[in-house]
Amino acid sequence: MKQGTVFFFLRVLISIFKKTDYQKLLIAFDGGGTNFRKNLLPQYKAQREAMPEELYQQMETVKLLLEKTDLTYLQLENQEADDLIASFVNQKMKDNPGLTFDVFTRDKDLLQLLSQNVNILKYINGKATLYTYDNFCQEYKFTPNSYIDYLSLLGDNVDNIEGIKGIGPVNAKKLIQQFQTVENIYQKINNLPEITKRLLIDQEKLVLSNKKLISLVINISLPDIYEKCNFS
Repeated sequence: MKQGTVFFFLRVLISIFKKTDYQKLLIAFDGGGTNFRKNLLPQYKAQREAMPEELYQQMETVKLLLEKTDLTYLQLENQEADDLIASFVNQKMKDNPGLTFDVFTRDKDLLQLLSQNVNILKYINGKATLYTYDNFCQEYKFTPNSYIDYLSLLGDNVDNIEGIKGIGPVNAKKLIQQFQTVENIYQKINNLPEITKRLLIDQEKLVLSNKKLISLVINISLPDIYEKCNFS
């Protein structure tokens, strides 16, 4: 059986170990099953092919290796890894506001977690781009809290979430820079040019549905595993 996924995972893990002095590490996996997003939007991620058996077996090998090395991973039925990460980070920060987190991911949705205490390292083609609260604000000219609203207008092709027809990235960014949230946009809809106003009114249901789909869940009931997340 090929083990490319296993070796890639180990390579990333070793790279993190060599280049950082982290004391804690938690790895999250999708739990499979049906979650609220698929109930809200049946075509959510429907374009993705089912995981091949070979890849599934490689992922099981990864989990076995983690168990053998006493590294902690989290996987819950019907829960996506992104939601597990969001819930873990938010709940731990409530317990200890001084904690800081670096989140390693390929998913842009996690940028909504950015804060002065949370950085995102986004992997593209094996290379990590560091996003901090400050460089995000510099690039987008709005805060990470509004990133959900930005994506609610744009949609997300990766997850099969349809964007608003007639409003591209430039206009979406301008709208969020001006109004911060989609709710504020609709409250002040009469301040917009007629064409933009009509596009948003006609697709309001889609915009608000998108926001529910894209917003990460932060209140999942998690096992008490923080003390087990040692990485040294």
